[in-house]
Amino acid sequence: MAPVGLYDDGLILWNHIWTAGKQWLSPESDRTMIEMLCRAHDEAENIRRGIWEGHIARFYETANGQIVTHPMVNQLKELRTQMTTWLSAIGFSPSDRARLGLAEVRVRDELDELAQRRAQRATGS
Repeated sequence: MAPVGLYDDGLILWNHIWTAGKQWLSPESDRTMIEMLCRAHDEAENIRRGIWEGHIARFYETANGQIVTHPMVNQLKELRTQMTTWLSAIGFSPSDRARLGLAEVRVRDELDELAQRRAQRATGS
């Protein structure tokens, strides 16, 4: 069950993570990190929407005339960095799954079959 207080973006990510990672994630040990990830995702999407809709300017002019990046833009960058770290920790890239010792499941496709036929022809079998 999703944590109380997640918004739509966080709920979508929550469901995606548990569905995609059902083979290796543990509700007992991974729930807290996934909840933090989804709450951070909600916060990042809120900031991103604020920038996109013009409520938050990427840059602003200080009282002494300097153009500086809005602190929320920096916060968005920090959230994305933290979210990437959490996704890595729970195995959400092929290299992360390999590092965690999780097998990568690949569906055979036409290129696999073509390579197999060529290899068989080359060996004469």
